[in-house]
Amino acid sequence: GHPDKLADQVSDAVLDACLEQDPESKVACETATKTGMIMIFGEITTKAKVDYEAVVRKAAEEIGFTSAEVGLDCHTCKVLVNIEEQSPDIGQGVHGMGTKKPEEIGAGDQGHMFGYATDETEELMPLTHVLATKIGHRLTVVRKTGVCPWVRPDGKTQVTVEYKNEGGAMVPLRVHTILISTQHDETVTNEQIATDLMEKVVKNVVPAKYLDDKTIYHFNPSGRFVIGGPHGDAGLTGRK
Repeated sequence: GHPDKLADQVSDAVLDACLEQDPESKVACETATKTGMIMIFGEITTKAKVDYEAVVRKAAEEIGFTSAEVGLDCHTCKVLVNIEEQSPDIGQGVHGMGTKKPEEIGAGDQGHMFGYATDETEELMPLTHVLATKIGHRLTVVRKTGVCPWVRPDGKTQVTVEYKNEGGAMVPLRVHTILISTQHDETVTNEQIATDLMEKVVKNVVPAKYLDDKTIYHFNPSGRFVIGGPHGDAGLTGRK
């Protein structure tokens, strides 16, 4: 629900919509969002017939932005679409405008590569990343299922893990710090937020073996977080 992640998911939804109809689609779609507005812009070459505005609104709705109260109303917000076809100069360099064989096609620059593979988790990703992602997913679950009805879509998570070096391999020992900042409604107290985040989020996804009495928890450390989503912060693809 963070505005930057909203932007990522809107761009992903546009890509999926194009690929569903035309697997050969060439899509470079950026998204920006702020109060009452989502804008998509970029270059798309496809045979697909896509209602981009409908795709944008559906993506925002599925995240949970269904009223101005939570930061954005997917039904009434402005949706600006400025999509053109890919530049012929770029197209000929990457895929020869359809003339190159698959093995001859190069890569464009619409990608972000980061991180590394590791055997410390089943997902082959660093434990810090896995736990932070699971906490974020759990926040979505407790919000959408009503387990924590005070939770709103916006939020961030961060997990710090202490490691030891065993023959060059980094082995996770314990979770040092967990940070969760989540948007909330006006009715909940800070005490209830802390209790729910610990009992219904952290303990649900973080294995107990990594938690001890020295683990540090920062639950909404900045205090009040009622205003969120694009109303509280601008969002842009590729920033988180």
